[in-house]
Amino acid sequence: MNERICLTPSLDADPRFEGCAAVFAGYAKEKLGRDWTKGKGGVSLRFDPALPEEGYRLTVGPEACALFASAEKGMHNGLADLLSRLEAPERDAPEPDGSLLAEPCELTNQPDCPYRGLMVDLARQWHPLPYLLGYVDLCWKNRASHLQLHFTDSQSFTLPMTAYPKLSTEGRFYSREEIRTLVDYAAVRGITLVPEVDVPGHAAQFFLKYPEIFGNTGVLPACEEVFDALRAVFGEVAELFPHSPLIHIGGDEADIGAWERCPRTREYMKAHGIADIHEMYAEYVRTVTDVILGLGRTPVVWEGFAKEYDDRIDRRTIVIAWESYYQPAYDLAKAGFTLINCSWKPLYIVTPDTHWSPEEIAAHDPWKWDHWWEKSVAFPDGYRIDRKYPVLGAQICAWGDRIAGWENSEDGIRKERELVAERLPALCGKLWHLGM
Repeated sequence: MNERICLTPSLDADPRFEGCAAVFAGYAKEKLGRDWTKGKGGVSLRFDPALPEEGYRLTVGPEACALFASAEKGMHNGLADLLSRLEAPERDAPEPDGSLLAEPCELTNQPDCPYRGLMVDLARQWHPLPYLLGYVDLCWKNRASHLQLHFTDSQSFTLPMTAYPKLSTEGRFYSREEIRTLVDYAAVRGITLVPEVDVPGHAAQFFLKYPEIFGNTGVLPACEEVFDALRAVFGEVAELFPHSPLIHIGGDEADIGAWERCPRTREYMKAHGIADIHEMYAEYVRTVTDVILGLGRTPVVWEGFAKEYDDRIDRRTIVIAWESYYQPAYDLAKAGFTLINCSWKPLYIVTPDTHWSPEEIAAHDPWKWDHWWEKSVAFPDGYRIDRKYPVLGAQICAWGDRIAGWENSEDGIRKERELVAERLPALCGKLWHLGM
């Protein structure tokens, strides 16, 4: 082991990175019990325009400790790396009081995958705001890039709505002030939030609260009245999340057979020359993704529409391939879609019992899909797609189906966080350095 360097807990930051320095000082105080001051002699944060947005250069040596980046995202990544290397001396160690220790190093680093994500289900199991802030913290410490929040499902609608206020489930939705707190908290830490409103399936709250608009067939109808309502809903989502370039519209597991019993949908299909409900499904996804594009954001959907109708959907749409049932990743990739890997196995967590080990996650290739379900084409041995296809990265998905039934929901939420905290480092470590 190299002889460790003694560091003074002080930060000398380029003005571009003063916010990053403040975030780091808070986390470092929490881990190491040291107050960080402004000034030279400790860690310097410097601007280097030659580095990529998420990249950084770190030098820890006897003469100086310096961290270089071209953007706040890169500086946050570098500071998270530095924090993982710092230790407080033993109580009776000879180092000066208040100092810290780190092994010398000199490295330049950047992630192989730009999307290193975590998804949390807030609709089946509502999480108090401190848990959401804690997941942002967990993302920062592990150099994750995105936190997807599954705000709506049939169980509840957890966003505050103005145009359709009855959508917000009483006692289970976040106030506008809480959303602002979350948005600001993530922004100053360089974590990108991905809000999700799930349509046209998983949408019982729409039927329950506004049946006169959304009907009661079990899936949202296709008609201009409903599409206008969704434009208003997603417009509010965009306003609530001004820093989020991605907005997730759901788009999977819809009971589209119900459209056969829906006069408004049948009328819409006839007027638009749509032959069957599978084509209508793709048309529905196209319509809502176009709404997101019109808001200046990029739409994200779960794998759910049929291969035969890929051409209806704008290729700017990012598809999360997860089940390998509705359409496998190799067909989506060949059709020209950019993908995010959410392979059920090993990237799903359904607390308390369904999850895979950190070692299995660390070994998972984002160009590979696996499943335990015999109806998936990824069962039993999985499949790979060529690395020439655009896969942005991968994401762990923590679903709340089972913890929603726990007698003490706080116990379930804490268990979920424990499982995520054990597994997110493995995913992010893999996506930073893929290997071959």
